[in-house]
Amino acid sequence: MRYALLSNDRPAGGLSIRLRFDVGSYEEPDGQGGIAHFLEHMAFNGTQGLAEGELARRFAEAGVAFGRDQNASTSTFATTYKVDLPGTDAASLALAFGWMRDIGDGLLLTPDAVNRERGVVLAEHDARLGPALTWREAYQAFAAPTARSRLRQPIGTPESIRTIDAQAMAAFHRSWYRPDNAVLTVVGDLPLDTLETAVRDNFSSWTATGEPPPRSQATPFDLARPLDVMAYSSETLPTGVSACRLTAWKALGPDTLSRRRANIVRGLWTGILNRRLALLAQGADAPFTSAGVAWSPWTREANAVCLNVTPAAEGDWARAMTSALTEVRRLQAHGVEAREIARIVDAQKRFNATAIEQADDRYSESLSDALVSAFPLHDLDASAFVHPSSIPDIYDSVVAGISANDVREDFARAWNGSEPLISIVMPQPPNEDDVKAVWQQVSASPLPAAQMDESAATWAYGETGTLGRIVSRETIAAPEFTRVRFDNGLVLNVKSVAFTRDLITMAVRLGDGRAGVADADYQAASMGAAFVNAGGLGKHSLRDIQDMFPDRRIGLSLQMLERAFQLSGSTRPADLELQLQFASALLSDPGFRDDFVGQRRQAIDSLYRAYRTQPATVLSLALAEELTPGSPRLLPPREAMDALTMADFERIFRPVLTQAPLELTIVGDMPEDEVIDLVARTMGTLPSRTPTASTAGEVFLLRFGDDRPTISATHEGPAAQAFVSAIWPLFVSEPSRRREQRALELLRAILQERVRDEVRESLGATYSPSTSHSFDDFGDQGSMTVAVATSPADLDRVTEAVRRVVADVASGTVTQSELDNVRTPVLARIADNRATNSWWFGTLNGSAREPYRLRDAVEWEVDYRDMTLEELKAAARTWLSGRPIEAVVVSSATPPSDP
Repeated sequence: MRYALLSNDRPAGGLSIRLRFDVGSYEEPDGQGGIAHFLEHMAFNGTQGLAEGELARRFAEAGVAFGRDQNASTSTFATTYKVDLPGTDAASLALAFGWMRDIGDGLLLTPDAVNRERGVVLAEHDARLGPALTWREAYQAFAAPTARSRLRQPIGTPESIRTIDAQAMAAFHRSWYRPDNAVLTVVGDLPLDTLETAVRDNFSSWTATGEPPPRSQATPFDLARPLDVMAYSSETLPTGVSACRLTAWKALGPDTLSRRRANIVRGLWTGILNRRLALLAQGADAPFTSAGVAWSPWTREANAVCLNVTPAAEGDWARAMTSALTEVRRLQAHGVEAREIARIVDAQKRFNATAIEQADDRYSESLSDALVSAFPLHDLDASAFVHPSSIPDIYDSVVAGISANDVREDFARAWNGSEPLISIVMPQPPNEDDVKAVWQQVSASPLPAAQMDESAATWAYGETGTLGRIVSRETIAAPEFTRVRFDNGLVLNVKSVAFTRDLITMAVRLGDGRAGVADADYQAASMGAAFVNAGGLGKHSLRDIQDMFPDRRIGLSLQMLERAFQLSGSTRPADLELQLQFASALLSDPGFRDDFVGQRRQAIDSLYRAYRTQPATVLSLALAEELTPGSPRLLPPREAMDALTMADFERIFRPVLTQAPLELTIVGDMPEDEVIDLVARTMGTLPSRTPTASTAGEVFLLRFGDDRPTISATHEGPAAQAFVSAIWPLFVSEPSRRREQRALELLRAILQERVRDEVRESLGATYSPSTSHSFDDFGDQGSMTVAVATSPADLDRVTEAVRRVVADVASGTVTQSELDNVRTPVLARIADNRATNSWWFGTLNGSAREPYRLRDAVEWEVDYRDMTLEELKAAARTWLSGRPIEAVVVSSATPPSDP
């Protein structure tokens, strides 16, 4: 067994272990599709050291949460197990290393356990079904009809999953789970000699039996195949055109400078071409809403370069394909310009510099993932594990020898492979011969002219020479940070922390959010928030800004929260001044340019096409229609959404952006005095703003009422998919009820474990049941929801199981060990969470408007630690004893059963 060890103190006291086997679905025998993935499931269902049903409990006692801290994955070529420990005490180490060793040669694989887990794997298979998967399978059959990878999808097929037995699984395990086919990585807060002792003590006695099994031979694609087209009809998938050219697959070999050069050159032509295509996607008359080129290996069988295009209008596929292909031919004919290379190289050099700054901030989880990926798979490529401090010298030495002609020639080699295989997806796709004719016509047309020189605009929102006046500065004690008030009304919360170096996170809260939007404008505000940034500024379009600052990290996104709007983004200390200038411009002179009308139409189109095929979305809408008829959150008629324009968004958002009082929060790697000075020179100089009364009138808030209806609905997706949900109304949350709310949070976690044990582990009727709670201070009424995706045949017993589990909890059967097991993993991560920029940002953001946020951050740990079993039982009796609202969604081809 190969292994790699690394000492790392982020998080303090933590340890991350990865065990990877170089086997996945590609090596599965005929008729046993999905056995590698099925075997991965069985590692959680009984080993020599952990009896079936004990694993989750034992790891929870060690502060490890199933799914978050302990998981596994299976791909075409590898199976990887992971566990992240919050502590390195002897008992935790013995538990984690013992489980990893058992995976190697101590799985029980009893017939009963295999049969129980079979239903879970089938449920996971069914959960993945849908229009996108159906198209993908059709495309693979079109593009690679004989490829072994097409016939070896990791999930398998229902037929093969049903026939895999314990004997077959044990044989696969013996063949491939061998020390000479395994890689172990351990990264954490222990000395290397201690880590190595643990590895040797647990794995040195693991031996292989017999010779390694032979590996399957790859099935190369037919690279001589002529131009071909697959026209695919779908009412639900987004319209799109994809044209792929294939070349022979070849391993890149060891991670050498030559290999790095190949990757850098490919990244240059990919980045340059994609930027050209992105610029063409902007504008009211853009031929497509998005287009891009991507290079990727198709397992071991081919390399592919694909041009992917989303037409701006459904029926205008020919113009979209013509425009995108013309741009590809322009690069073929004229290559790239030195300034285009410099743009990407400069951005990468900035990224490399940031990586050095953040090298010591990397967490053991990500380092262990990177280490295990650095070991080469059989005949596949891996990237060397290189410290960030070495990367600039490597990159600079390689990129210095790359010319514009090198980039052009490499693109030509990649693009001039096989004849293209084209897929076009539309509700009513064109004739395949028509698609071929357009492609051939464009390919045979005269070469396009060279790209015209671009002249970048000059930034119009720079230093003003004025300084905002500070009227107060105070230190808030718990948690400790600085709050500054300016005479224009701006409030600044600032905290200098460097848990992640070279990073600044900022947000501006303003206005009343949803509470200030009239119900009639709800849908326009919900959609329009996403397009405010795309509208640019009064003096610059978004394209202008991208051209002026290609390697600078600036940009803000707008979200509509329940009681505020929020502009948020992240940047580097070196770019904070520019980011604040951009924010000031957006808050005083927003552009509302309609340069992305095609993207807006596409978003609307995708929403209305897809929602009927997604059971969870159909259920959500059915609940809203039943419980809150007339709610502004209901999906409006399609024509109402199509009629929205940037003028509607401007009417709603310009007054908010330019008039509402501002609260700014900045957290990150920069001295507070420097941050305050930059804010004084930018947002501190904005005109004064005073609060104004909302004109929205009374806005909709969810209230459940006394009825507990049973709701049935149908979706238009796969017949094998059904969805059941049970909702228990709670209360409207507010700070004075935090203790009760936290009791319900812990209760939710206990319900999650009980539902998973009953519906997944015992019944085998679902893959990933969900238990969630919803609380919105002074807003919608809270709720506790259990939701299960299952099969129509299992609806009745799943519904009954959910009722039974919740009734049992409501009757007072929660135990002290259950309480301890759900809160221990949460409490184990407290110190780690607080040692992050994101914790400080989340705590401070909006705390001047809502001071209780600071109390919440300080007090919730005390509430969790002190929460008693009796408080949980009381909450369960109060809120879960009554009848829930129940809803069932099945396919329109399947009659709904009575819940």
